[in-house]
Amino acid sequence: MERVSEGFSERLVVDRWLLAAWSALVLAVWLAMSLVVWQAPRPVGADTSLPEWLWRSAAWLVLSGWLWRCLRHRPAGFSLEGRLAWSAGRAEVLLPSGESIRGETRVLWQGPLLVGVTLDDAGAGRFTLWLTPWRLGRRGWWRLQRFLTLGSP
Repeated sequence: MERVSEGFSERLVVDRWLLAAWSALVLAVWLAMSLVVWQAPRPVGADTSLPEWLWRSAAWLVLSGWLWRCLRHRPAGFSLEGRLAWSAGRAEVLLPSGESIRGETRVLWQGPLLVGVTLDDAGAGRFTLWLTPWRLGRRGWWRLQRFLTLGSP
């Protein structure tokens, strides 16, 4: 007898660990970028001239502003709340506002603590959703792993 999954349906909540990891990565990029801008090699014995200092300051401010924007505008797939229903290669995410994102699915990443799924919505375009045990809960994570093993995502 062949075992087949009927599908997967579960509530999505915000995963604070995933958002903390996103913030930590953005801050690590800011630190690395700051070191590159301010510690770039200079000729030995040369004083820092005013134009060089202005150029470095402008580059640092522009890159810092861009990273601040990235930090404030997290990817929607990290913090989206709603209800996920997934079966037979199609999924739908019903948002609390009543809107929905639906389409064909493709598994991008499947690890022990993270599953990445892309939904190709005709209207909204490609949308990537990142699922973790903390977003789905213990029971939901177990059901997702069972669905991915037995079903045909």
